[in-house]
Amino acid sequence: MGEIKDQLLPSLVNGWYKATGAGYSSVKINGNTATIHGNNGISHAINITLGNFGDSDPEIFKSTGQPISNIELSSTFGENVTTKHGVVSEDGRRITFKSSLEITVLDWMTDEEAKAMEKEGDPIDAPPGPYKMQPGNLGKLLWITGPPG
Repeated sequence: MGEIKDQLLPSLVNGWYKATGAGYSSVKINGNTATIHGNNGISHAINITLGNFGDSDPEIFKSTGQPISNIELSSTFGENVTTKHGVVSEDGRRITFKSSLEITVLDWMTDEEAKAMEKEGDPIDAPPGPYKMQPGNLGKLLWITGPPG
């Protein structure tokens, strides 16, 4: 698709990013490290490298117009290392990459927006529900398994 010659690499803006098209809600970037904050309350670190990583994925090129992947995101799960390439916008406030299922977009947000987003969610240690708490009165458990239909 294209080549980068003597082109300056974008720099990322440190701070909170809202995730769209991902299994997590937000990411905090600080330098070359990102911390994913999952919807389940678990966090995971990711290493960030900026550079020329070849042609961008056709879907990413279609959505960003940038022909070259300029960011590498790598994470370690046990002994497995996962690497994804994507595109950082010129202003450093948007990252677009292809996850295993779809295109994921990370959009920078202010600290106030990040705090408001955190308040929108339910607390992981005590999610709200319509049932009266009765820890001394154990009820019946109904477990239904199998494919739908």
